[in-house]
Amino acid sequence: MSRHAARNWSLFGFTLVALFLVGFFQPYRAQEKSAADRLLEVFTVRPIGPANMGGRIVDLAVVESDPDTIYVAAATGGLWKTTDKGATWTPLMDRITNSLGAVAVAPSDPNVVWVGGGEANPRNSVTWGNGVYKSIDAGKSWQHMGLKETQHIGRVVIHPKNPQIVYVAALGGTWGPNKERGLFKTTDGGKTWRHVLALDPDTGCIDVAIDPGDPDILYAAAYAVRRDGFSGGNPARQFGPKAGLYKSADGGQSWERMTEGLPKEEFGRCGLAIYQKNPNVLYAVVQTAKTPATVQGQPANKQGPVDAGGIFRSDDKGKTWTHLNSLCPRPFYYGQIRIDPSDDQNIYVLGVAFHISRDGGKTFSSGGKGAHPDHHALWINPKDSNHLVLGNDGGLYFSNNKGVAWTAIRGMAIGQFYAIGLDMRKPYRVYGGLQDNGSWGGPTATDRAEGITLADWLRVGGGDGFYCQVDPTDPYTVYSESQYGNLRRLNLKQTAGGGKGGFGGKSIRPGAKAAKADAGKDDKGKDDKAKDDKAKDDKGKDDKGKDDKGKDEKGKEEKGKGQKGGGKGKGFADTSGYRFNWSSPLLISPHQPQTLYYGGNFLFKSTTRGDQWDIVSPDLTRAKPKQKSSGNTITTIAESPKKQGILYVGTDDGNVQMSRDDGKSWIDLSKKFPGVPKDRWITRVECSHFAEGTAYVTIDRHRNDDRKPYLFKTTDYGATWRSLTGNLPGDSPLHVIRESSRNPNLLFVGNENGVYVSLDGGRAWQRFGTGLPIVPIHDLVIHPRDRDLVIATHGRSIYVTDIGPLEELTEKVLAKGAHVFSVRPALASVPKAVEPSKSKDFIAPNPPVGAAIYYYLKDSTPGAVAVTIADNTGKKLVTLEGPGRAGINRVMWNLRSPMNGKEWIARGDYAMQMQAGGQSLSGTVRVETTE
Repeated sequence: MSRHAARNWSLFGFTLVALFLVGFFQPYRAQEKSAADRLLEVFTVRPIGPANMGGRIVDLAVVESDPDTIYVAAATGGLWKTTDKGATWTPLMDRITNSLGAVAVAPSDPNVVWVGGGEANPRNSVTWGNGVYKSIDAGKSWQHMGLKETQHIGRVVIHPKNPQIVYVAALGGTWGPNKERGLFKTTDGGKTWRHVLALDPDTGCIDVAIDPGDPDILYAAAYAVRRDGFSGGNPARQFGPKAGLYKSADGGQSWERMTEGLPKEEFGRCGLAIYQKNPNVLYAVVQTAKTPATVQGQPANKQGPVDAGGIFRSDDKGKTWTHLNSLCPRPFYYGQIRIDPSDDQNIYVLGVAFHISRDGGKTFSSGGKGAHPDHHALWINPKDSNHLVLGNDGGLYFSNNKGVAWTAIRGMAIGQFYAIGLDMRKPYRVYGGLQDNGSWGGPTATDRAEGITLADWLRVGGGDGFYCQVDPTDPYTVYSESQYGNLRRLNLKQTAGGGKGGFGGKSIRPGAKAAKADAGKDDKGKDDKAKDDKAKDDKGKDDKGKDDKGKDEKGKEEKGKGQKGGGKGKGFADTSGYRFNWSSPLLISPHQPQTLYYGGNFLFKSTTRGDQWDIVSPDLTRAKPKQKSSGNTITTIAESPKKQGILYVGTDDGNVQMSRDDGKSWIDLSKKFPGVPKDRWITRVECSHFAEGTAYVTIDRHRNDDRKPYLFKTTDYGATWRSLTGNLPGDSPLHVIRESSRNPNLLFVGNENGVYVSLDGGRAWQRFGTGLPIVPIHDLVIHPRDRDLVIATHGRSIYVTDIGPLEELTEKVLAKGAHVFSVRPALASVPKAVEPSKSKDFIAPNPPVGAAIYYYLKDSTPGAVAVTIADNTGKKLVTLEGPGRAGINRVMWNLRSPMNGKEWIARGDYAMQMQAGGQSLSGTVRVETTE
């Protein structure tokens, strides 16, 4: 949303179509607003950003007759539109779909816009879609046009003169075979589809191009790819006998595979481009089974054999091809090539770097100054070759000099967060790690009327960011983790933010020589050289966009240098080496903040904030001794807040193990989950705040081509488990569960589409968070003091909402005619007025000023509800009017003096009286000041 739209954060409501609380509500009836709606619609989420780092953009479309109008498809951040060169942005599909792969505007009618669901870059964290959508009013409204099971769509192209004719390149399933892959065509605007290129259940289409001079001529790139059940770098399979480059001269009725001059090896991912001025000219970037599968890919300007792939050109509409260059950047993730519509000597190839050729692909140089690496989308203005629009893992960029230098556009908060942590400052800060964009921290409110700006966020880590945790007794001690076990401790008073020394702090990676050498040292603000990082899987991407991915996703095992040291052990020998997940879990003990637990294939424990580590488990995965694998690692850790030393661990190969003696002995619970195959990923274990034998487990099997949710609860230390899946959506796996520490019946889960809440201990679930887009939710945390639910989205950055009233919503309260909930202490202070910003950057809203008063009505009350506030002498200060609808409602008191309506009232406790339907209820409002 734009910086202005962000301030109006109560944009959308959701229809909560679920079962009601068992024993308290009647079943849902579509013809009337439900009791569940009335209970939950008041809980509006507030976005806090950040937008500093952008987020992955997979495709973009520009209206060529009006280049100020741009559509941007974020991988899991929705579809966005600007009509003023990026000054303001509007999200168009917040309540429609959670993952996008392609967007296209009809050349003959800019009101016709098509979107393909499901990102087609088959990385380890990719999310699937549910088909194609069409708008005939420039994005104001959308209609689902089918192809639901295509899952991942790489390209949509529209006939240059007839917007009823559309082609969809469908990659198909990433984790299993399916028939709905290949190339699809409609001639009636999506009413019906023909599967015009169907190769086999394992081979789909990743790209398609249409000849502008003869629209019956099509070119398609077929691709066979499959990921395994873990989360390594490259896909497990990238090649197939039917993959390759195909041509049709009759609108897709028949196809011929192009071979002359092309490699003889099996093909992987390829990209295609047609020169607009002369459609005889084609370019392709080609991967084969002999293409080096490194992060940078096959290098440019070092002529390799034809069979190793690279850049190819045809001057006869694909009959013959010439090998020009060896360049083929990390094919499975990029595979994109573009030709300047005005000059076929200007060629751009997208990869980690932005590759530019000015001699028709013979030689390449790297451009992209000022842009984040990892490029996926590019538009070149056909009327101005200097004007480029670029989308990459770091967001959107504009160039006016043919891609030599770029300007970042930061109007969209589309960060892909994995995990978050909270501190105890006032206002509290949120820290978290993001896909490809390091780790950041920022406030949930500021003292400025403008709101929360990009300047309020601080970068605290490089690489792909994951877990961030904050010492609850020291808000300046932050732990930041990047891919494959790179763990650091920072003192924010002395370090962080980037610079010559990276992000500061010190490496505390278990088993690392650096951690051992640094033991006992304080954080001087100097970046130790991370001696444990010899594998260079985190090169330290700074804010200027230098590559920090290094070798993070080669699919090779990160063994952990110095693995023979750093852990004393407790009877558990290190016999198989250390393995760390793409996202390695970190836990600060709820009992001792200096105690950390960290998961590799062993569980590591430190009582010295990471200076020294003990191994407190055997290998808890299913891996065989000395097995080399990109998986078989711990993915979640939990300790009972009721009793120290009760530990649970879950792994990416399906194990759940428990210790009741702080790791001295372990019980394997993996066979206790009824109806769940053993091949699975344990995404979260959550220990109850109310009973030491109670815990919850969420399980994800989408990497095994099973998208069902799995949620279980034990009350007997894992001896038995019962399912709480209930009426949760059946095609959306779960990433996280949280239990309220004040109400054992209040549970929240995050899945691939949003947040769901249960008010009855998991018997029934309802969608939660008015205004929250349909987006994957990878983490949820409840602030222990302020009782906010903080929502880490994987595509729309971070949201917060107050859940305090829900924690009081017991059976007893629901049975009452009316109830006033406890009021959170309110701050009598107005944010400082500042000069209005002229920036185009995203600005998040501060929370509403004043005291939020929530109340519950069992039945609707005629007329308004009166809420009166009085001082300690009984003098009435103000009477507020609130809605009389059944459910939970809210009124805001602005804390102003009744004398002139401008001055703040004094700090202290104020009496509250509510009159509703003949009932009178009382409560207290505490007012605090900054003095």
